[in-house]
Amino acid sequence: MAICLFEDLSISTLLPLTHLHPDFDLRCGIFTGRERVQQYFAGERLSLYSRMGLVDVMAERSGLPVNTADAADLYISGTALLRPALAHALREHRGKDMVFASGNTVLAVSAASDDVREKFQHWLKTGLLREELSSSPHSHPELTAFGAPVTQVETDALRYPWDLIERNGSMIEADAAFFMLGTVDPMAQIASSAELVHPERIFIGPDTRIGPGAILDATDGPIVVDAGAVIMPQALIMGPAYIGTHATIKAAAKIYHNTTIGPWCKVGGEVEGTIFHSYANKQHDGFVGHSYLASWTNLGADTNTSDLKNNYSSIRVTLEGREFETGSMFLGTIMADHTKCGINTMFNTGTVAGVGCNIFGGDFPPKFLPSFAWGGADGLQEYDFDRFCATASIVMQRRGKQLTENERQLLRDVFVETSGQR
Repeated sequence: MAICLFEDLSISTLLPLTHLHPDFDLRCGIFTGRERVQQYFAGERLSLYSRMGLVDVMAERSGLPVNTADAADLYISGTALLRPALAHALREHRGKDMVFASGNTVLAVSAASDDVREKFQHWLKTGLLREELSSSPHSHPELTAFGAPVTQVETDALRYPWDLIERNGSMIEADAAFFMLGTVDPMAQIASSAELVHPERIFIGPDTRIGPGAILDATDGPIVVDAGAVIMPQALIMGPAYIGTHATIKAAAKIYHNTTIGPWCKVGGEVEGTIFHSYANKQHDGFVGHSYLASWTNLGADTNTSDLKNNYSSIRVTLEGREFETGSMFLGTIMADHTKCGINTMFNTGTVAGVGCNIFGGDFPPKFLPSFAWGGADGLQEYDFDRFCATASIVMQRRGKQLTENERQLLRDVFVETSGQR
């Protein structure tokens, strides 16, 4: 028995976050989609299916088979937010031919017969190819197209970047079940003046350090502080919240509810309802609310994001040149990998910045900053690709990582693909 985690037909509407990542490697709650599948189905053989442009990078990053011909008996969509109800349904009906759906959206397929497996794999291969060549999203197939019964499951499927933000708090609560809440690892170092409010809803992992005067308040939801994390003196963390492995929360930081600080991030100032994927930095004062900061992003000192319009109306955003109505009253900034901003940067509600931007200057920059844009309110120009790669290499080396040739080629592909937006 084996599981295949596949990239759904969501490439366009999850941009710019999916330029460098498949949908199942976006973070929502404590885990990415791939990490969550590995939690629910621990020990099972896992393979990945993604766009051709990501195959080499994903094989390198994950160490898993990617787009191989190995037959799986269970296929799970990268956009399915795996919760206990869906996981239970998958286990209960595994070994049968079954399509699991939320409304008209395919969440997973159990393929016991060769016929269903072949039909699904054909749709997957041709569907991803169509999506990769298109600038607009495609609809899902008829649920009966694979010749298997359909089971409706109560769960969410990701379609837009703001879905990750809106569902982050509930996913932290669901994911916290994989940790022994109420446990403080004996290798953790906690100052005597630190305060744990509702410690039965808090997990403190090994080799963590919590400084004097720090407050962890789990009144409104669980708090997970993962291995090797550092919480400096007088920091406040309010649950639901996740502090990832080797992450650092700076002194006197205020981390409010529904916030995820991913592995190796460094975060200070005031943060609410925000996801920092991994290796992202916001070390200084300034407010970030209801935002998504991808890997290798950096916010300069006193950067502030607006996440609420003055008239309290729904926020509209532009993704890759197309405007969307989010239906959300609260939405800050969506920032893709390797984008950075200078000190005192101000981001308007619903700002979207693509891959590899360098943002600086006074006043608000445009609400849509195409990938590899250089500048701000006074105008944008194209970021020289070689200069960008030189900076990215330095940043990654400082964290013990390398910009590989496969990643460089993927970045070059994105640079070319998005050139018409600049």
